[in-house]
Amino acid sequence: MRIGVIAGSSRPGALNPLVVEWVVSQLEERGIDHEVVHFGAYDLPILDEAIPGGAGRYENEHTKAWAAALRPFDGYIVVTPEYNHSVPGPLKNAIDFVGPEFAHKPVAFVSYGADKGVRAVEAWRLVFANFRAATVRGVAAFSVFTDFKDGAFAPEEVSAKTFGPMIEDLVAWSEGFALVRERAAEKVAS
Repeated sequence: MRIGVIAGSSRPGALNPLVVEWVVSQLEERGIDHEVVHFGAYDLPILDEAIPGGAGRYENEHTKAWAAALRPFDGYIVVTPEYNHSVPGPLKNAIDFVGPEFAHKPVAFVSYGADKGVRAVEAWRLVFANFRAATVRGVAAFSVFTDFKDGAFAPEEVSAKTFGPMIEDLVAWSEGFALVRERAAEKVAS
């Protein structure tokens, strides 16, 4: 089982790398195979595919490369800030390029913002449901007022302890959804 950690911001000076680093340390402590995926590494323009991503019929090389980077994972953690009471636009643009890569896979969220990023997570749940992904209920959510100190990510215990139950669900669901994906592939092959 392998988990993709999707870094949710490419903005200069963003807090996202600090949170991603913490998530990675939590996964390493638990011995969970993972890889961080940065959408900014794929030079994605504003959505330029003629056919919606959900169809999986990608025309552009940048889209094919982004999709290939997402495809090998059994589950995902989206590390998302909340921008203006919703999702960060550049990450939403990146996710809009693809779709089938998330089908029959679980997605968990680590969020942060003035109100712990919960509005971004609620919006993301709708997006990933469209891809036939299942979002785990638990969220590891952090406040920019209490979980960041002096330019560092220093989560309070009450916030940090939400990660454990969330990752347990993600791992369990990742294992279970492997069977779902296997059966879906068998249907397509027959």
